Amino acid sequence: MWWVRRTRYWFSTLLYAGGARLRPGRRTASGGLETPGSCGAELQGELDRFGGVSVHLSRHHTLHGLDAAAFRRLLQAAIQQWRSEGRIAAWLHIPILQSHFIAPAASLGFCFHHAKPHSSTLTLWLGEGPSRLPGYATHQVGVAADTAVREVFEETGVKSEFRSLLSIRQQHRSPGAFGMSDMYLVCRLQPRSFTINFCQQECLKCEWIDLENLARTKHTTPITSRVARLLLYGLREGFDKIDLSMEELPAVYTGLFYKLYHRELPESYKAATGAD
Repeated sequence: MWWVRRTRYWFSTLLYAGGARLRPGRRTASGGLETPGSCGAELQGELDRFGGVSVHLSRHHTLHGLDAAAFRRLLQAAIQQWRSEGRIAAWLHIPILQSHFIAPAASLGFCFHHAKPHSSTLTLWLGEGPSRLPGYATHQVGVAADTAVREVFEETGVKSEFRSLLSIRQQHRSPGAFGMSDMYLVCRLQPRSFTINFCQQECLKCEWIDLENLARTKHTTPITSRVARLLLYGLREGFDKIDLSMEELPAVYTGLFYKLYHRELPESYKAATGAD
């Protein structure tokens, strides 16, 4: 089975790409724009692959000397434009020396997402329903075990059972993870139902695809192609050759447990207390 997603988990598609110059207000004869009190200032944003727009104030030299009230008018016009264009979220990156722009942005609905020593990032959800923007962390982890089962059911309507972890991809300084390390986990699930009833807010298309066709197609990402070939190998030679099995073990904290993923360990070694 394969599905195309709007949000960021595993196997997502590029919905939007490139950049956009956002110029709210009236165009002047010189090609600039005017908004009341902006002195010709303009906001330039970059579209991300999920349909959001990012604005880095450090790149807007025309904002120097702009007061908070004028910036609010400029930002408000930009928000109206983003909504008319169907953008789902706005990211506002504010240098510490321009922190006086945080209050007017907050008055328009922006909230803090994260901060670094010399800048802060604010977000505004523009899509329908509650915000689906990812939280911030030092590492971002994809989906595994119970989470994978739940996500598949919520987004495709297909019930499944976790079988194993197939692969882990780690990428440092990932642009999609706010410049932090990104971990991407791929799981093998056993379907318990086959009727597709996908969530139209999360997916554009969802269908069952023959695994051999998926392994051969050139219209996919390298990681998808590699995992498809890994699954073919498991089907033909045995999943014990590719699976990273999961076992729940007691944590050092009383009453808590954790999940450990590794290649299958023989029972004789599980019970052993030391080397013979």
